[in-house]
Amino acid sequence: MNLTNDEIYSLIAKSFSGELTGEELAQLNAWKSSDRSNLSEYNDFLDIWNHSNRLAMPSPFDLPGSLNTTRKIAGIDRGQVRWFTMFVRVAAVLVLAILFSSIYNLYLAPKSGQKTEALTYQQVKASFGMQSRVELADGSVVYLNSGSTLRFPTSFNGMKTRKVELSGEGHFSVTKNSNQPFIVDIRKMQIRVVGTTFDVDAYPNNSDFTIALVEGSIKLQQNSGNEVKELLEMKPNQVATYQQTENSLSIKTENDINKYTAWTEGKIVFSNDPVNVVTRKLGNWYNVDIVTTDTKLNKYRFTGTFIDEPLEQVLNILNLTSKMEYKVIPARKLADNSYSKRKIILKSR
Repeated sequence: MNLTNDEIYSLIAKSFSGELTGEELAQLNAWKSSDRSNLSEYNDFLDIWNHSNRLAMPSPFDLPGSLNTTRKIAGIDRGQVRWFTMFVRVAAVLVLAILFSSIYNLYLAPKSGQKTEALTYQQVKASFGMQSRVELADGSVVYLNSGSTLRFPTSFNGMKTRKVELSGEGHFSVTKNSNQPFIVDIRKMQIRVVGTTFDVDAYPNNSDFTIALVEGSIKLQQNSGNEVKELLEMKPNQVATYQQTENSLSIKTENDINKYTAWTEGKIVFSNDPVNVVTRKLGNWYNVDIVTTDTKLNKYRFTGTFIDEPLEQVLNILNLTSKMEYKVIPARKLADNSYSKRKIILKSR
């Protein structure tokens, strides 16, 4: 299916606000995968969008049209060699910032004596197999891992806490503000911090969540209704694991916290990890379903570091270190024109 520029920019815009239907997501993914330059162009716009998240936009605006204008200003020309340097990135971000700020100040900013606009939220999702960087209004920085989503206010002004919602894996470097604690909501639990660095692995399909503290201190809490229950306080190099099915929480000290944060550098690190941890990380990273059909695999432990390796190559390397073999079941087209995930079947040999 050949899509016009306007249709593509409409899909990109809707992807930033989390409004894509299943069919539209399939169309956007097909466009991104059809040509390397398309994927690069999408990532350029995503980078610009992430950099502009401090701008409060209480009223709707023509985002697809703005993307088209930005594309022309930035010199992103499909079909030609793309020289999208850092200088052009910054220039494009500044153009957006000036444009959006001017519109806001002229037409949308509250006048004296008027009530302030309602709180607005923004949602950013990292594409599968990629990572995204988000800078929040308070200067805090969040890296999102493959397929992860962060929902956050465009401004924390007037709020008692700086609360954000995470689905997936995120690496947080939080700006310190003792008067306005930072809270990460991961559904069954929340993480309360003042200023610190930590990693949260809370994909919805995981049987357990892990929180790894790099520096500072954080408190794990359970929020049930109007009551907040303190669970435990973590110190640097500690890793907490929450088992969803058993509703249990455990904590341990790790000598090497790097394996929990290496993904922010584009690495997958295994350090004496069991097969269930390996399959979970690979499944989330490559957006595939991995199924083990043989309990004999549970006895194996895996150690290794992978950087930009295709999934099949990772599986081949793991195969060399254990008596394991795999079978790939290709993705198939569904009734709604979307595609299922690829499935990997693991068994012993």
